Amino acid sequence: MNHADEIVARVEHIPPFPKVAQRVMEMIDQPGVKAKELAEVIMFDQAITANILKICNAGYFGLPRRVSSLDEALVLMGQDALKDVIIASSTARYYSGTVGAGYDLGQGELWKHSVATGILARHLAGKVSGLKTSVAFTAGLLHDIGKLVASSYVGDYLNEIMELVQSSGRTFVEAEVECLGISHAELGAMILEKWDFSPELVEAVRRHHDPSALEGSPLLLVVTLANSLVISAGIGGGAEGLATAIRGEVLTRFGFDEGTLDRCMLQVVTEMETAKDILAL
Repeated sequence: MNHADEIVARVEHIPPFPKVAQRVMEMIDQPGVKAKELAEVIMFDQAITANILKICNAGYFGLPRRVSSLDEALVLMGQDALKDVIIASSTARYYSGTVGAGYDLGQGELWKHSVATGILARHLAGKVSGLKTSVAFTAGLLHDIGKLVASSYVGDYLNEIMELVQSSGRTFVEAEVECLGISHAELGAMILEKWDFSPELVEAVRRHHDPSALEGSPLLLVVTLANSLVISAGIGGGAEGLATAIRGEVLTRFGFDEGTLDRCMLQVVTEMETAKDILAL
């Protein structure tokens, strides 16, 4: 049974993205913005403020000394790191409880997968000319945001979805679309459009399972590859992980070799261990 209209309607019930986070992200991209100006906006969101100070003093960024003021933290962190912290702090609230249970994911596993994909996308983007690492982190972190809406429906049809995968050779997402009428990737893109994220980021989320992704932007390719690699590493794949393939063509296009991927994955594991308490992994 096609539930597309019913599922899409639920997108409207997703809470808005925090206004403070949106405003700060806009300000960071403005030339000449000062840390003091950013701090004056950030201070209105206690959760983001607390996370910035907590992360700075936990050694995550390897800062030279403990910091006690938001102004000092912003100067020491730098703008790219600040973007990562704001996005992670603002996003974590949507992944509480058993989000992702319909995909056979335990509590916290979807969030862990999302963080790992964001970190890996950031490291891969650092090896691609012209691609901003902070944008790649954001896209990786949010690539499965559509599962927040789709999860309960997928749970109802999981047996049928897996039967299609096993009997016809379809990918998990193709079977998801056949049973529900829409994919979690498309739902994720709708959520990001509702939150006013950039068209490039929306496209990366919408098409991260698209077979024609090779024709897309470098951001889309990095997110596609990061997602596949994280699932293959056993981090938050759930039922979908049984029917998700690594995109070898992406490796060829970027010229990545196995050694590069191994080093990037090692960095992911290290960073996630460091951030475990901070990001509630």
